[in-house]
Amino acid sequence: MENLLDFAVASTKEFATKNTELQKIVFDQQQARSLQRFAKEIADIGGPQAVGAKTKAAFAASELKVSLSIEQHAVLQRYSDGLLSVLVYEGLEKVNGLALPSKLPTLENLENDTDVLLIAARNQILLKLVDHKTFAYDIENDGKLVRLVGNFKGGGAELLQDEPRKLELSSHSGLALGPHTETPYWCSVKAVDGHSPAPSALILSGVWNPAKEPTTVIPAAPLLEKLGIVNTLALTSKYFHFTRSDSFVDGMGEDGRFVSIVDFDENSGFSLRFNAYRFSVDKDAPQLVKTAFAKLLEAIAGADLIKYSLSQESAMVINNCRALHCRDVVEDNRRLLIRLFGSSKFAQPVVLSQDPLILRG
Repeated sequence: MENLLDFAVASTKEFATKNTELQKIVFDQQQARSLQRFAKEIADIGGPQAVGAKTKAAFAASELKVSLSIEQHAVLQRYSDGLLSVLVYEGLEKVNGLALPSKLPTLENLENDTDVLLIAARNQILLKLVDHKTFAYDIENDGKLVRLVGNFKGGGAELLQDEPRKLELSSHSGLALGPHTETPYWCSVKAVDGHSPAPSALILSGVWNPAKEPTTVIPAAPLLEKLGIVNTLALTSKYFHFTRSDSFVDGMGEDGRFVSIVDFDENSGFSLRFNAYRFSVDKDAPQLVKTAFAKLLEAIAGADLIKYSLSQESAMVINNCRALHCRDVVEDNRRLLIRLFGSSKFAQPVVLSQDPLILRG
């Protein structure tokens, strides 16, 4: 009996540990209906990229907050303060015009689809609920706030009709993407040497996901706890390099040298920047730093995973300073997600345009 009790206590602690980094908000029908109505108003003027969309999203978030419960407000505040790795919204309305196609439409057609813009606008409002502004970088996704995540450029389990020979490691391909935070990687919260910080958050929602393929999130706090103080301190040293992202605009963005992986942050405790397939440790780094880097890779490989299959009725906000995310090879080429970046109330970027909000990368 004692062993059984010990097992129960251990299981409860494990569950509690996993769920301190993940919270959900489930909208009721009235809340979901209001969100859809506000999102349509933004979609009707051209979506998040349109001038005035930012103001409409702020108004919508303010109006929606009136209908939220005390518990829902508490979850939003916890995410806003940077203390959660993942926030999942559920109970959202389906979009009637987005029936599953037999083949993924072209990127160009989807970018202008009013129903796609509606989901993107909805995500913009959901980001604003946690005090995040939707933005784009000048160097990434051609300065567009809305990014469509799907197998447009090959690399999935099912070959495209015109499968390219050269495959890019980006959200526009079907390749597996290893654990990473979103670029750029020079800094996390405050701009450095003219570079804006990495996104504070990214929000993902599903358009089609017929095979229920999950998005995987790895909270960083348990990783650093496992590494211990000495190794974590070693990761704050500037002995690390990264290679240029495939999603950057041609001729813009570059490799980064001598950056840290972990930074101490006065607001949320720490911030993390890392990409399993783009980061390396300098050959002349102290052995302590090289050991810490190896142990980080080892900890990521053995980490507890949060897996969630997105749909039109859900959205996932990933704290880009506090969690890694990844995915397996795309199995069904019709899978399509919508992604927007968010800048938190703590971020201090280099602003190029206020409306729409464009930051220097």
